[in-house]
Amino acid sequence: MAEKQSQLNSTYYGPSIPPQDQSYQRRGHSRCCCYCLFKCLLKTTVSVILITFLAYIIAWLVLYPRSFKLHVTDAKLTKFNFTTNNNILQYKLDVNISLRNPHKKVAIYFDKIKANALYEGQRFDTESLTELGFVVDRKSTHFLNATFAGQQLIDLDDHEISDFNEEKSAGVYSIDLRFYLLMRFGIGDFITGKYKPKVTCELEVPLSSRGNSSTARFQTTRCRLYYLIARNHRYV
Repeated sequence: MAEKQSQLNSTYYGPSIPPQDQSYQRRGHSRCCCYCLFKCLLKTTVSVILITFLAYIIAWLVLYPRSFKLHVTDAKLTKFNFTTNNNILQYKLDVNISLRNPHKKVAIYFDKIKANALYEGQRFDTESLTELGFVVDRKSTHFLNATFAGQQLIDLDDHEISDFNEEKSAGVYSIDLRFYLLMRFGIGDFITGKYKPKVTCELEVPLSSRGNSSTARFQTTRCRLYYLIARNHRYV
């Protein structure tokens, strides 16, 4: 038993043990680095997506519920004749418009405003309300006016012609205005990307007759705002 123990403790003179393969170590280290890099990139991408999503939600909560208010404060219709034999509508409509910014800390930049006038869902005129952009400052109101005048071919079916004749007898016409806007919001030094809201106004406009004091008066109409899409936020 003592001899076996001495043999176990004696010096080993057998063949040398080959060193561990260093290329294998390098490959393992390379795999580890690639995995860490991929994991880091994945975390960064997810973080950017989450931050962008949260910023969008915050902007929506802050801006959309009280984005801006558009009213048609007055409308004067002095001509609205439709000829059935050639389907020509002759018209002259003047409207006054107010744009209200209800925000305490947000300015609104209106770059473009285009207005379409429609009867029975058919567009009969288009007007641009802004040659140059303008800013509606915090808690303030901006006023615009537009005139739609001329004649236009529109195709009314029998039911729509019947509606026109009824409105002609009543002296009040259902005319829609649709506004297409290009706008931005300014919050301190930050200016958002360009939003493209659509606004619809359903008007009941009495036909004005000279010397007729009994003509019904136009009622101020609040318009409906459809949701906004934004791009290219920036700082100034």
